Amino acid sequence: MFYLDKEEENWATNKIGKITKPLIAVCTKSKESVKNWVYENWVELIQSLKTKFTILHIGDDQEPIFQDVIRFAGKLTMRESAAILSRANLFIGPDSLLMHVANGLGISSVIIFGGSRPVSCFGYSQNINLATNPECSPCWIHKGYENCSENLKCLHEISVTEVLSSVNRLLNTSK
Repeated sequence: MFYLDKEEENWATNKIGKITKPLIAVCTKSKESVKNWVYENWVELIQSLKTKFTILHIGDDQEPIFQDVIRFAGKLTMRESAAILSRANLFIGPDSLLMHVANGLGISSVIIFGGSRPVSCFGYSQNINLATNPECSPCWIHKGYENCSENLKCLHEISVTEVLSSVNRLLNTSK
């Protein structure tokens, strides 16, 4: 569990303001490059979600710039990021620290695992964990996480359509 105090909860509510659309929090980067879905997929995903949802972009200062999001990435402490995340209806991101924070806050999540680490060891059963299993996986455990000699094959196998379908399943919406 991840606990916020009332002051943190109120701060997040005030920071977000009066948004009428459901909130989706995204973090697009893990510090390990073998866990990062490609930028172009994130752009397409955000464009597909922006009409029905407000996108809250959280994470550190290494997060890329996106249009049509409320950017908190690189601007908040970890606890402030958790407070913003606590206001979301859903979290989408890689296998990263924020995946664990979302779980601790009870936020449903779509986690883009790829093939770097086994979902059975690191995923949460209440999430939709998108994983692939190419012959080179799990690379993070056996070969380290500095480089991918397979051009992130495992992550390229996860489509934007698959992520959107997962979002719709968790939020019971249709596109």
